[in-house]
This record gives sequence, C-alpha cells and structure tokens, in this order.
Amino acid sequence: MLTRIEIDGFKTFEGFGLDLAPMQVIVGPNAAGKSNLFDAIRLLANLAGSDLRSSVRGLRGEPVELFRLFTDGSRSKRMAFAAELLLAPEVADSWGETVKISHSRVRYEVEIELRRDKQGIERLVVVKEAALPILPERDLWFQAREISPQFRQVFLKYGQSSPWLTTTETDGKPSFQIMPDGEAAGRTMKATNAEATVLSSITTAEYPHLYAIRESMRSWHFLHLDPVKLRRPSPTTAALELEPDGANLATVLARIQSETASESQPKGDIADIAAALASLIPGVVDLDISLDKKNKEYQIEIGNRDGVPFSSRVVSDGTLRILALLVLLYDPKHGGLVCFEEPENGVHPGRLQTLMSKLRSGVTDITSEEVDEAEPLSQMLLNSHSPVVLSCLSKGEAMFADLVSVVNPSAGVINRKTRIRPVVNALVMGATEPEYVSRFEVERYLQSVERIHSLGFRD
Repeated sequence: MLTRIEIDGFKTFEGFGLDLAPMQVIVGPNAAGKSNLFDAIRLLANLAGSDLRSSVRGLRGEPVELFRLFTDGSRSKRMAFAAELLLAPEVADSWGETVKISHSRVRYEVEIELRRDKQGIERLVVVKEAALPILPERDLWFQAREISPQFRQVFLKYGQSSPWLTTTETDGKPSFQIMPDGEAAGRTMKATNAEATVLSSITTAEYPHLYAIRESMRSWHFLHLDPVKLRRPSPTTAALELEPDGANLATVLARIQSETASESQPKGDIADIAAALASLIPGVVDLDISLDKKNKEYQIEIGNRDGVPFSSRVVSDGTLRILALLVLLYDPKHGGLVCFEEPENGVHPGRLQTLMSKLRSGVTDITSEEVDEAEPLSQMLLNSHSPVVLSCLSKGEAMFADLVSVVNPSAGVINRKTRIRPVVNALVMGATEPEYVSRFEVERYLQSVERIHSLGFRD
C-alpha cells in the first residue's frame, strides 16, 4: 500500500508531498496535474522492474519532457521521488520462497539525472537510491489516522532500525550499498552510470525487504481501458491478471470462475460480479463466460431482463468499463494500488453513489476489527472532474488539485506547480487555506453542476 509519495523536478511537481488513504479521489479541472501524478506513480512502478529507458517508454512525453519545465525555457536536470509503503506480512518469490517481513513501514527514494555522454547522447542515470525503515516515532501517516488495534497488531511491524539500501561515495566514486537482511550477505554496486535501479535487480527473496518493496511497487495497476479491446474475445493463453487496456478481460473472468466455482455456486464469484453489475447497469441480470474451443478464446455474454444474451461486441462502452472495474474488485488475487481516471464515464449520475460504495468496499479497511493477514492490501486512487463524484465521497477521501504560482524573486520569474490539498475537517486545528481546502471551496465545486445545468436550459 502506498501511503505517501514525494515528487520534485518531474513535470509540474516541485517539492511535492502527498499522504494517501486506502481510498482517495483527486478532484480538479483539466491541466491541474492529476494525470501527471499518475505518470509519476507509473514511473516508480516501472523503475521497480525495468531499466530507465524501458521505464519511461509509454509515459506521456519524451524522456526530456518528463523533467520540470520553467517559464524561461530551461528544464530541471534531476527528478527525485520518494514512496512510503505499508508492506504485507510476508512475501513469496517466483521460486516458491516465502519469507516473513519484520518491518512493514518502509521508505524508498530514487533520484534520476539527465546527462549527455561523450557522443552527445542524452541518457537517464540513477544518481541516488535508498530503502529505509520508517521508525514508529516518525510514522506520521499512522499517527494521524484511526486504525483498529487488530490492524495494528497484524500489519504494523517495527523490527528494523538500519537501512537496506543506501548511496555512498568513496574517493569521489558513488556506489550503492545493499545491506545484509537476515542471513543474506551485503554487496556493493557501482553507481557511476547506473541505467537501472538496484531495486529492479532484486528478483528473489534473498533480500526480503528489498524484494517486498519491489513487488509492492510492481503490483500497482493503471487502468486505461480501451473499449475496442474490451469487446474482443481474449485468448486462453492471455495473462491471468487484468491488463491496463482490459484486452484480456474475458480470460481473467474465466480464471476467476474456475478458481471460485463450487457445487452450490457453479459460477463462483462471477455470480457476485453479475449482481454488482446489475446494481449499476439497468436491465443487466446475468453474466456468462463461454469458451470457443476452435479458436481457443473466451467470450463474454451479458444477459438482460428480456432473457436475450448479448456478447461484449455489442454492449456499451460504459458497461464494459464498469465490468472491468468490478473484476478487479472481486478478483480474490487482486491486491495493490489501482489508479483509474474518471470513474464517472459511462455511469448514470444517479448510480455513481452505488459505484463509489462498491469501490470503497474493495479497498483495505484499516479501521476494521476483522483482519486477515492473508488478504492482499488493496488501495484505490481515482481522479475526476465530476461534482457528482465529489458529492458521493466520505470524510478524508476527497482531495483538490490545482496549479499555483511560485515566485522566484532573485530570478524575477514566476513558475507554476501542481498543488493537491485535502479537505479541512474539525480534527485539524489552526488549518490554513494554502494547506487545506475550505468547506466553502467544496460547496462552490458542488454547486458548479447546478450552474451548468441552469445555463443549459436557458431560453
């Protein structure tokens, strides 16, 4: 679970820090930096498993355009990130090795520089990397939240005081120091021209905490659902976890049905997904997955109240988007962070309350007294323009994004940067407007939908 992210020098971010709850919705106008935040999180997830060139591929903009642009036309040469995480109690690698995690609150830091080599080619280089334990007295995220004693007992572990990864310099030459974890031996890696993170090289549980950090970051999902691909049947050999574009939706549904079916419930969790879909889309009554043995493909069929099934080829874009979201929520193997833009698309405003309630029920409840350490930690980060979505949120779930001016008196320039603020509440004493969103701002945003409607119906 991602509990805090810090960003500096990336796109519209400068000295940025944001604490995240299990369920968080960022509201704001276009070009405020909401999608840039998703890009930063995606880059961190990529860095945990790939080299730098591969990690920036697919992000919006060329590599040089990821660095902060100033009004005088210059760009930052470095970008720095930090992610604070809550780790699961244990981690298993691809070889079946399972280890317990003795310290669950961790902080990962990485700094990237844009350099020009002797041939004049611009390269991205990792210049700093660290993985550090968050000590209980400095764990501000948990100190500021209501957490059940049962959750604390199962998930909050503080058994480490020294770092697992640091960047040092000897005789002017930087190096990455990987510290012993349990019985593992420490090692050193050169940091002169590192074009990949150390974290991406930790592929086994030999270093349990570094591997757990890596796997936690690699579990972050970014949904950019493509209705064209959602409509198509998917091969039986497709990936078993939902792809960002949803192209393998039918295969994932078939896997869920196979893993959860029983004599009393032959469709398994597919029946629950169908019921949830029916509560959001009028007329839907059933959901089936069929196998085309000739073409070795799975096909989705959605039944309506008239008793006529429709294949995914003909149902609406909105229905398919909602179905993909529900698949993530009801997948027993799903865990980690899900980033999803504009959940209101394709959903009738009158049913957004139901949708938000279902999304909320799918994330980890840190206040619950019923805690299962085997259940994956799940988190949802959404962004939206919709006042209706804002009206459906509970306390602590809403944040507002906007661009603010940053004055540099010595240089005589004004730059713009992204700001994301929580909504002020009664528990925050002496809160000031620059740090929090006032109730007045919330009400003004909620009333904007009424003004739009009144303008639309004018003669």
